[in-house]
Amino acid sequence: MTTTLVLCETCGYDAAQPDAVRPGECLASEVEALLQVDDNLVIRRTRCLMACQRHCAALLRAPGKIAYVLGDFRPGSESAEALLDYARHYQLSVTGQVPFRDWPAGIKGKFIARIPVLDD
Repeated sequence: MTTTLVLCETCGYDAAQPDAVRPGECLASEVEALLQVDDNLVIRRTRCLMACQRHCAALLRAPGKIAYVLGDFRPGSESAEALLDYARHYQLSVTGQVPFRDWPAGIKGKFIARIPVLDD
């Protein structure tokens, strides 16, 4: 079963600098660069997953599993590695729940919201 990690590339939008590279775009690129072929994860980019002036947000989902919105990430390799590590644990979970002890340090203290099971 494939897990989808949806990354909001418009996070960090600054109306004063509309042509600047957004933090969300940077984080999405960093996650894509770290993705390994055997991860069985699909990266999708989207717009406006959360309020655009917040730090970066991601949605983690797979059919039949609880989905999660994860937020307040700053772009950087540490955030990208933490997201992918959490996604790998999620991928191995039957329900999508990742025990707190398995959360990477870069996830702890971030905004996390559960979304009911998606049956698609």
